[in-house]
Amino acid sequence: MRRTSRVTTEERRLACCPTEQARFVEHLFARYRHALLSYLCGLLARRADAEDVLQETCARLLKVETLDRTLGRARAYMFKVATNLAYDRFRRRAEVSLEAAEAPELASDAESPEAMVDFAQGLAIVEKAILELKPRCRFVFLLRAGDGLSYEAIADRLGISKRTVEREMQHALEVCQIRLKRARE
Repeated sequence: MRRTSRVTTEERRLACCPTEQARFVEHLFARYRHALLSYLCGLLARRADAEDVLQETCARLLKVETLDRTLGRARAYMFKVATNLAYDRFRRRAEVSLEAAEAPELASDAESPEAMVDFAQGLAIVEKAILELKPRCRFVFLLRAGDGLSYEAIADRLGISKRTVEREMQHALEVCQIRLKRARE
């Protein structure tokens, strides 16, 4: 079944003149700002983070020279850029959490140098495994391990069942355990 879209006169006017890129992006954000902010608030723990990602998304779209000015495609691209920026924020937060978790271990005099090296190597293996997970699985893991959210809270935030959260978390833990076991062999 073929979808037809109705293109408004305003959209047609904005699409025809490449010098009006900023006006098109402004129009796009005026129309979808609330929906995008709600989506980002669902992805990110803090509203301030969601607003930061929203602004960064706008800045990125203003820099795109060949933005498809079909409203539906531009909206989809805008949400994709915002999602990628949110995941980048998660990665940075996970790296900071891992560094903070690593610091007390390194400062401890009770640990031998070999144990500290083993810990650091294990941490690197787990970090790599987490980054290779599918996005939803990685997101569930980070919300649980990084933000300490309950399975119920994660399910509510992502709009999925608690059972799905449990399965995603179990998968993430299994992947980490397999990677660690392989590294020791």
